[in-house]
Amino acid sequence: MINNKFIKVILFDFIIALLCIGAFILYFYIMPRKGDQNTTILIDEAATESQAFALPDSDDNTNTKTRPSGQKRGNKNNPGNGNTNTKSIVSENNSLDLSSKINTALESFKSDNIQLNITENELGEGNDKITYYTADVYVTSVKQLQTAFANGTFGKNLRETTVQMAEDNDALLAISGDSYGNNETGIVVRNGILYRSDTNDAEICVLFLDGTMKIYTPEDFDQEKILESDVWQAWNFGPSLLDNGSVKTTFQTTSYLNGSNPRCAIGYIGPGHYKFVLVDGRNIGYSKGATMSELAEIMVNEDCLLAYNLDGGKSSAMVYQGNYINQPVEGGRTISDIIYFKKEG
Repeated sequence: MINNKFIKVILFDFIIALLCIGAFILYFYIMPRKGDQNTTILIDEAATESQAFALPDSDDNTNTKTRPSGQKRGNKNNPGNGNTNTKSIVSENNSLDLSSKINTALESFKSDNIQLNITENELGEGNDKITYYTADVYVTSVKQLQTAFANGTFGKNLRETTVQMAEDNDALLAISGDSYGNNETGIVVRNGILYRSDTNDAEICVLFLDGTMKIYTPEDFDQEKILESDVWQAWNFGPSLLDNGSVKTTFQTTSYLNGSNPRCAIGYIGPGHYKFVLVDGRNIGYSKGATMSELAEIMVNEDCLLAYNLDGGKSSAMVYQGNYINQPVEGGRTISDIIYFKKEG
């Protein structure tokens, strides 16, 4: 009799514990919640008029090129944690045979304010094959490089697909962002507006109104000084991949994130000139994915001075004119934000 009562008490406590754990997971990781809507505008609007970059002279980039027949796009059809609890992971330099790279021009676009070219790139073969997509983008103003939240709202666990957010914001080109909405901390600046000012242990990528890009460790991020310098965007994921055009010797990341995975990265060549790289993965024979070292080598090969890893895995996506350029793993997943360039006119 005593044993039966004891078992019932244990079962009751176990059920209560499960309910508490379930409620915790539901609130912190599943339920959509609007964030604090108190924001701070960081941009001096008068300064925006003076920022102008020249597009490169080119006579052969105005015609759209299509994917060769027989090659398919990803289809139109859920989230992980940000890059926190980081540590130093040693780089594996020179692990790729970049001399074997095969490039295929897919899309190109040019207007008075933006020029972009998208290529498909293949490295290696068989089980070691990597397929990645590069969007080489020039803009006349950094304000053309925009960001957007899922459902148009800053908050936690608010999610949409990259293709849906691209459609919502009339995007010409869009890539997946830094997954800010999976975390309670981490600085968030979007389109010149400060939404969240605290930092965590992940590196911070800042795009300034003058078109320059810088990447800071949490220790080097002087928030008061930096936020007074016309910050246009700030992302909080990482790690930083390059040191002045060379692969870094160590990456501030986690062992899990350092494995071969689908990848998304933003690269900086100079003010007004940026590279967006999307590596597909987890599909042997088409693309195995890339380690941080391999991603860094790709960014060096794309002539970047700085490069920053964004949310990867199933989140990795590149959308052009409403369609996926890459083939997201299992059709991709819903995410919290995108980086994009708006259609004109």
